[in-house]
Amino acid sequence: MNQQNIIVEKNEYDWLLGMLENRRYTDPLNQSCLEALHKELKSAVVKEEFDMPRYVVRINSMVDVLTPYGIKKNIQIVVPAERNMEQDKISILSPMGSALFGYKKGDEVRWLFPKGKGKIKILEVKNAPKRVFK
Repeated sequence: MNQQNIIVEKNEYDWLLGMLENRRYTDPLNQSCLEALHKELKSAVVKEEFDMPRYVVRINSMVDVLTPYGIKKNIQIVVPAERNMEQDKISILSPMGSALFGYKKGDEVRWLFPKGKGKIKILEVKNAPKRVFK
């Protein structure tokens, strides 16, 4: 749905491809998000950890976004088992999580909101200096 190629760290790329191959998630919403993400992964720029740009949305990133409704939100993109809406932790498999993944600070990302299509702007991305991903 978006114009540019996403940037993905190699371990996260491999993990997501494994999820697609194993089809571990059977929920229709998760499957829909995985299929959309799979399309973007086909043309993704895959980088090693040390080559990853600082402000790219990754798993465990803290992200400040601006919705088309003018609402600023701070969310964290997490693996499905760690999602917690009360703590603003959203799954990589959710519509917003999969839409933001791989984009960077300043990007405007098209997203399907409950009221229709819109753009969500990435205002800030915070990543831990050293990451461990399994």
